[in-house]
Amino acid sequence: MAGQVDDRAGATLERLVEAMNSGVLATDESGRITAWNPRAQQLLGYTRDEVLGRPMHRFLHRDADGHVPPERDCRLVQVLRTGVPDHGEGQRFAHRDGRLVVCSWSSAPIYAGDRPESDQPETGVVAGLVIVFQDAADRVAAERERRDRMAQVQRANSRLRLVAEITTVLSSTLNEAELLRRLVRLVVPALGAWAEVDLPIPDGRVERVAATHHELSPADIAGLEGPLPPLPRIPRGPLAQVLRGGGAVVVSGEADVRSDEPLGAAQYEFFQAMRAQNAIIAPLAARGETYGALTLGYSYPGQVYGPDDRLVVEDVARRTGLVLANARMYAEQRNMAEAMQRNLLTPLPQPGELRLEARYVPATQVSWVGGDWYDAFALPGGGTGLVIGDIVGHDLRAAARMAEVRNMLRALAWDLAEPPSAVLARLDGVMAAVSEAELATAVFGRVEEDPAGRWHLHWCNAGHPPPLLITHDGGTRFLEEHGILLGAPDLIGTRPDSTCVLPPSSTLMLYTDGLVETRDSDLSDRLTSLRRHGSHLAQLPLPELCDKLLERVEPNGEDDVALLALRVPG
Repeated sequence: MAGQVDDRAGATLERLVEAMNSGVLATDESGRITAWNPRAQQLLGYTRDEVLGRPMHRFLHRDADGHVPPERDCRLVQVLRTGVPDHGEGQRFAHRDGRLVVCSWSSAPIYAGDRPESDQPETGVVAGLVIVFQDAADRVAAERERRDRMAQVQRANSRLRLVAEITTVLSSTLNEAELLRRLVRLVVPALGAWAEVDLPIPDGRVERVAATHHELSPADIAGLEGPLPPLPRIPRGPLAQVLRGGGAVVVSGEADVRSDEPLGAAQYEFFQAMRAQNAIIAPLAARGETYGALTLGYSYPGQVYGPDDRLVVEDVARRTGLVLANARMYAEQRNMAEAMQRNLLTPLPQPGELRLEARYVPATQVSWVGGDWYDAFALPGGGTGLVIGDIVGHDLRAAARMAEVRNMLRALAWDLAEPPSAVLARLDGVMAAVSEAELATAVFGRVEEDPAGRWHLHWCNAGHPPPLLITHDGGTRFLEEHGILLGAPDLIGTRPDSTCVLPPSSTLMLYTDGLVETRDSDLSDRLTSLRRHGSHLAQLPLPELCDKLLERVEPNGEDDVALLALRVPG
């Protein structure tokens, strides 16, 4: 009869269903419940009499909010339409007491008459369905916990990779401004919606040196950077407390930063621009000194920094503080080495109508600074001595030895009225006797005017790059005559003297190898480039020619560059 389960399988099957440890229900072709076993009653609380004849979908099926979902979306009764068995997890059934019971389930069709022998179920007539279900709350909870733990592990691994990347990227530069801009770009959006870095500056104020927000344009951000009010002696706001040596602080939006101190008010305005909801301020500190503060924050409600987040941000800030400390120590050493080198270089004379210009560009690494020099000085008889040289080595000791050799060469050039090669030969002997300088290259020349008003260069090259002569019309040639370098008594060779006429308005360029030698370029190509640029710039005033030449040749910073230029009157 309609509405009753087909029980032709006999009493044994019925007793088996009754004894199952899973809930079992059956429906007719319209989806009304026709069977309900004792385990179904235990799981959902309804007796058999309370459920028989009730529409299964509307009576039992619920969504996550406890509402009856649209029947067209109900996979439980879909079998009635398709004849295809189905199963799933996380289905919610309504309990008699109003609770929702999360179950795993499987459903299969009941066919009218004999089950079709075809492999296609839809060839039979579906007269109902059987649903077997179990309480899956514990399993779902365990699966959710497993997913949460996996998510936590993945998040932790992601943050470890981020911290490692930050360390690598920040360590690749010693430029403080670039270092901090890289930092804020790396931590957003991985650790927050926005970030800023504030540093105390020598005049007592604080400067916001870098900021970013994942939704704001660079132009908007640029307006938020710059000087801030002074750091108070007695800090009240969280930013001031961190900059005065305090630990990391988690703040809840604008309320925690607003204070009566000017720096706190400036921070409050920044938080308003960022729409701050939650933020953490961590010190950029290393070796007992606080160099600044990193502030990270979220702009939407519900996003907060927990204990694990705080540990990650503190780690990032600590690593940044160490890189920042190294960058500042490097800058101090480099400035000291560069200042020493510059102080060792002498001011240039301007003899008569001759014009002299010099440039010195230190190497980018402090350990490479030192050893290159230029010099120009008046000689007895009215000539002008020109020197360009390079002591082998790149450190402060090389700079000191450079000054020693320079002074010896000056003294010998003044005292000896001999050709340049003889002066360099005497210098070679004195270096071996009284100087610790081992090897050096140099060009020493005398520039003199003859009675007819023509200018002559007499020079000797000891293993140095060839001087470049640039005529007023752009013609160029290297003065390629050269001999053995200084400080190598075992080398066999000579240092020939050479003479040339310097045409009116021509320019003589003496330079060290840092201008033309690089690891990844052919020297002949670099020398050709120097000639080409010199030709194009020939008619510029001498100071501008020197600046433009350095700009166009682009020395790579692997070595010092010394440049000495002489302009002959027209």
